[in-house]
Amino acid sequence: MKILVANPPWRKGNKYGIRSGCRFPYLTDELGREGVPLWIPFPFTPAQASALLKKNDFDAQFWDCIAEGETLEGFIARVEKYKPDLYIQEVVTPSLPYDREVFRKIREVLPGSFLVVAGSMVTSEGAALLEKVPFFDAGLTYEWEETALELAERLSSGKSLNGMPGLIHRTGTGIITEKRRPAPDLNALPWSDRTSLPMLRYNDDFAFLPVPNVQFYTSRGCPYRCIFCDWINTRYGDRTVRFRNPTDIADEVEYCMKKWPFKAYYFDDDTFNLKKSHVLSLSEELRRKNINKPWAAMCRADLFDAETLAECRKSGLFAVKYGVESADKAILKTIKKELSIEKCEENIILTKQHGIKVHLTIVIGLPGETESSIRKTWKFLKKVKPDYLQFSIATPYPGTELYALALDNKWIEAQDFSDFNADSQAAMKTNSLSRERIEEWVRKLNLWRIGMQFINNPIDCIKLYSRKAISSPKKIFNIASNLLNR
Repeated sequence: MKILVANPPWRKGNKYGIRSGCRFPYLTDELGREGVPLWIPFPFTPAQASALLKKNDFDAQFWDCIAEGETLEGFIARVEKYKPDLYIQEVVTPSLPYDREVFRKIREVLPGSFLVVAGSMVTSEGAALLEKVPFFDAGLTYEWEETALELAERLSSGKSLNGMPGLIHRTGTGIITEKRRPAPDLNALPWSDRTSLPMLRYNDDFAFLPVPNVQFYTSRGCPYRCIFCDWINTRYGDRTVRFRNPTDIADEVEYCMKKWPFKAYYFDDDTFNLKKSHVLSLSEELRRKNINKPWAAMCRADLFDAETLAECRKSGLFAVKYGVESADKAILKTIKKELSIEKCEENIILTKQHGIKVHLTIVIGLPGETESSIRKTWKFLKKVKPDYLQFSIATPYPGTELYALALDNKWIEAQDFSDFNADSQAAMKTNSLSRERIEEWVRKLNLWRIGMQFINNPIDCIKLYSRKAISSPKKIFNIASNLLNR
């Protein structure tokens, strides 16, 4: 049996989509010299599913055609030539209309193959998704690496799919949703299948983290209840947190840093600093390996303390990404962020005192957002002086509490899932702000963001934007256009 796990091209006009591995999937027209988006997250789930299939002696391949810069026509031609018996692909909310056509084209060239859709949209939509799209033979829910393996085993042996956990599938009488599969033991999963991927194109250069850099994760899950978080509901299904063995993490880091010419690495956990003992053990292992490269992590702003920051700094911690979302306490309460702005401010200052750069993520257009709340957030940002900033637009992904709330209040005005673009396109309004006004604010804030970054880190910014001007003139053109259109 030949198996293809794929992250196919996703394009709309002159924009390229970011799908697998992205918490806020979106479309962008800012491309590098290779003809791929400047920022591409590493697609951990399909990469580990592929590795697990190979470990169990299946003839499997993983193609990330977004990172490769492949066209849809080229991708379909490759699929037709490879002729997989089993095809597996993740689908996210805004890519669904496009991916429906991808599956239709694959069905035309592979009429006898078993076509499987996976990921958040399968979990949130359930059997209704297969009812709407006849080209989907089955769906894999939640964390689907082990489900993909069992599906391959059953198909190759001719065993019935009935009773298989984590699967939605067709039968002679309809569509069956099987019981949920238990979450995998992270220490039993193999490392991600990276060998055939264009590894130097996966970069997250926030807060001036050197490039090229490589991404890992040390845990999965988050105990918090943010109503806009897609992954907690549709990827994990609960608030349980599981941790990898620090020694195994450090071994993987060491392997990748030796195999490719990376200058830094990044831990893309949901919340890296949840467990102090885990962070300290990992820092110790990284020092023991003597890797001596800067690293960064996705963290929560109210959890670090001076001891942990000092130990992480010794092992090379260069920057942290803190999810603040808003400085308006009423909004934070509404979205169940459970974050103290006062503690957040204290920890941002503490982090910077340890020589660690701070990147803050802000979400504009959350329930309760007003002109006043946005100005309050900007006032807070000017006070704490982060090194780097990121503004996203609140997007009500199916399966989240925000989606249910937005439906109840008739906030969603987007005509199609393809308009759910968290980078620059508002899918919903608030009681006080129109979609157009939210988008205007994000454009304005992004200009202010660049100004703040230059003030706080002029040399780093000159280096960063000079590099981006060379690799992607479109990036600089967009900044100039926004400035002229203010």
